[in-house]
Amino acid sequence: MSKKSTYGKVICRRSDSSGEITVAEADGIRSLSFGDTEQSKIRVGQLDALLMEYYQAMMCALVFAGKPQSVLMVGLGGGAMVNFLLQSCPSASIDAVEINEQIISLAHDYFFLPKENPRLTIIHAAGQDFIKQQADCGRRYDLILIDAFNQDGPASLMIEGEFLNTCRELLDDGGISVANLWTGPTCNFPAVYDSVNAAFAGNTLKLMLSESYGNAIVFAFKDDSMYRNLPAYRQEARRLQMKWRINFPKFFKLLYYQNFHRLQQQ
Repeated sequence: MSKKSTYGKVICRRSDSSGEITVAEADGIRSLSFGDTEQSKIRVGQLDALLMEYYQAMMCALVFAGKPQSVLMVGLGGGAMVNFLLQSCPSASIDAVEINEQIISLAHDYFFLPKENPRLTIIHAAGQDFIKQQADCGRRYDLILIDAFNQDGPASLMIEGEFLNTCRELLDDGGISVANLWTGPTCNFPAVYDSVNAAFAGNTLKLMLSESYGNAIVFAFKDDSMYRNLPAYRQEARRLQMKWRINFPKFFKLLYYQNFHRLQQQ
């Protein structure tokens, strides 16, 4: 989610119990908005380009995790990250769960999300219900991406202890969970981060994308072996920067400085 008013020519507008959803396009950039909040956008004809900064920051998970074989996404949006992962992780199977059926329809109709791909399963369900079902049947994922928002900010499920504990349970050894959160005055980010940190036994890093209110990405690890030595990822960050045109070195520099004191204390 990004706080920005809808711009461009409106090509679709729908309303449901969650509010108004708008698809607009300008200069080849297609966007999906809830009310006046831009939630997702793509460049038509270049689906491997991640345009929103918070998308790019969340994909730092690929620097940590290498080539995940199993991915769970909670919150679909326009499907930009799903399309990127289908191309960047060609051996991964992806489950994407979305509570709003209108969003799924719009992602297929306007954002080129494939309706038939053997590596992709779209599930219309509440995220917390789906992950509990998966945990109960012993499912495990290498990577979990959580981007569940409504018009008021992050979905409340993301700060619930049961949900967070189940996310950790769902991770395979060496797995990582990444959540897109918000630092607005009504979201109480410090308390939310404390909840995530507690559920993952302190094995978390936060990446603040703005000095004022904005997106904050939280990386939560199954154990501490993956993030203790952030400088060791410099070479891989540069390699993936060249491949996918994402400034991973910048994000890792921010991660290092924003979490320096915590890393030194561990």
